[in-house]
Amino acid sequence: MYPTTPVLRKAPASYTKIVVKGMTRAEMILKVVMAPHEPPVVFVDNYIKLLADGNPETFQKILDMKGLKRSEQSSMLELFRQRLPTPPSGADGGPSLSFSTPTPEQESSRIRKLEKLIKKRL
Repeated sequence: MYPTTPVLRKAPASYTKIVVKGMTRAEMILKVVMAPHEPPVVFVDNYIKLLADGNPETFQKILDMKGLKRSEQSSMLELFRQRLPTPPSGADGGPSLSFSTPTPEQESSRIRKLEKLIKKRL
């Protein structure tokens, strides 16, 4: 059996940047999920500040991870839509966000995909 020698080279900067970016986002998601959801306005503002994600589907996933009931989620989603920063006045013709709520089957499938991704990366 050959003795193993440790690799003494530094990881490429692009790799390090990708890992740091992904881990930072994961950390922000965990902070939001672990934060209390009362009062709702503070929770929504904290989500917007930490994740800077205006996608209602992503917010819905966070609410699912928190284990909130659908009745609580609908009021939180409505509040989320109201609290989103408005785009600049010159943004006409740009891509718009779709606020349609996915069906429970679609949402369940997305959550399973997210769980698989998380398990693969851990």
